[in-house]
Amino acid sequence: MGLFLQTAIIPDCNEAAVRDAVVSVAEKYSHEFESAGGNMASGYHIIDLIPDDCQYRTYENGVGILFNEDCMGYESLACALSEELEKAVLFLYIYDGDYWGYFLYDKGLEIDRFVPMPDYFDEVTQDELAQMKGNAGIIAKYFHVDKTSIEKYIVFWTNNMQRNYSEKAYADDEFGQCEDWQMADFMRKLGYPYEW
Repeated sequence: MGLFLQTAIIPDCNEAAVRDAVVSVAEKYSHEFESAGGNMASGYHIIDLIPDDCQYRTYENGVGILFNEDCMGYESLACALSEELEKAVLFLYIYDGDYWGYFLYDKGLEIDRFVPMPDYFDEVTQDELAQMKGNAGIIAKYFHVDKTSIEKYIVFWTNNMQRNYSEKAYADDEFGQCEDWQMADFMRKLGYPYEW
């Protein structure tokens, strides 16, 4: 089994508010993996979120969270945290060491999502592809960066790209275009380097 990692960056927020929001989300929505019930009626599917096991980092423009190892939440966690904070939350993840992706929520509403391998599980429709393609312009606006500095990360991975996976999106990147840890290069360009 590969790496499953979940992290989030919250611009224009302080660490105390983020810690409080994570505790609140855990209390309201998280349930143990083994339990059949949990608070599934809420519509949020958040498993094993343990606030004391999460790591937090304060950056110049906001806060980062590295969620505890066994936590699973993806878009539910992004949505609940954004709703609780009433702010934008960019939730980034590495899925099974195969690819990285993100969900951007603002005040509980999905704004953008990116999955570089949209047909990883099953074939997808054109509408589903459109929902997963990501939008560098939206991300650039939320994080006050130049769109051209991040747009090469937000592309679907083609077979040709995967064969040349060591090729980098930008010359100063540490990781290749089709590597799961390209997420770290993306975060660095947003002003939130992955430093856990």
